[in-house]
Amino acid sequence: MKKIILFLGLIFCFSILSYSQDDVKNNAVSAANDAATKAAKIISDTTAKPKAWILKNNLTLNAEQNMFENWEQGGVGSLAFSAFFKGFYNYRKQSIKWDNSVELSYGKMRQDNNGEGIFDSGNKFRKNEDKIELNSIFGYKAFKCWNYSALVNFKSQFDDGFKNDTILVSSFLSPAYLITSIGLEYKPRPYLSLLISPITGRTTFVLNEDLITVGNAFGITPGDNFHFALGSYIKVFVEKEVFKNVHVLSKLEFFSDYKKESVFYRNTDINFETFVTLKVNKYLSAFFNFQIVYNNDFNSNLQFKERFGLSIPLSF
Repeated sequence: MKKIILFLGLIFCFSILSYSQDDVKNNAVSAANDAATKAAKIISDTTAKPKAWILKNNLTLNAEQNMFENWEQGGVGSLAFSAFFKGFYNYRKQSIKWDNSVELSYGKMRQDNNGEGIFDSGNKFRKNEDKIELNSIFGYKAFKCWNYSALVNFKSQFDDGFKNDTILVSSFLSPAYLITSIGLEYKPRPYLSLLISPITGRTTFVLNEDLITVGNAFGITPGDNFHFALGSYIKVFVEKEVFKNVHVLSKLEFFSDYKKESVFYRNTDINFETFVTLKVNKYLSAFFNFQIVYNNDFNSNLQFKERFGLSIPLSF
């Protein structure tokens, strides 16, 4: 009898242990399934929502070298290099739009002008590209394709600029232009915008005292380092892949100073710039860049710049 009772007790204990293990196992599986379901839901919710920030960076490197020795057709040897950086950092959330961009470029060229070789001490590197431009436009949805907007734009350069290799005409932050404006932005397409601002302040800075002279003061009175002007501002901006592997970035700006009493076209500073990139393959692109500037504070003539060449694009 005792043996039977002992045997039944052992069976009961094993049954309880087996049931407990099955229960723990079932609970663990259930908890794992719940965790997996929640994780999948979180991932689904995250991927379904559009990103608030859209970031894009592009670095373009260019280099060129020409050498001539006893060449019957003649020619001038040269070495040139340049780099272009364009960064776009845009924010979108409901009625808020905030577009930021950075454009930096710098390049130099050295020519064998004395026939003694490119690196002869009699030849010097000359600047052939130099640009600093920062843009920030904050917009809030007004109606349809229109936004209330506020803009900050800064332009300057990195290095000294010379005329005829001897006359200094510009340097770092000399000049520099800071534009602040409020107005309306018309944006019918993601790649096109028109900013209209009747209230715009433009401050011109010249930190190099040697450049603040009569006739070359960028509108600054000798003895000062900056000049503030109140006026109106219009900016048209386009950035689009117009054809397959053909990308265009173009902008047109007008600033009219209210205090100037001359006729409209002499009263308005104009800046028109276009940068076209043609992708040849994954590692090579061709580019074309030209810019036209009219700034009556500098002189009454149009300023023109054009560049064309092959480049190595790096996007990240």
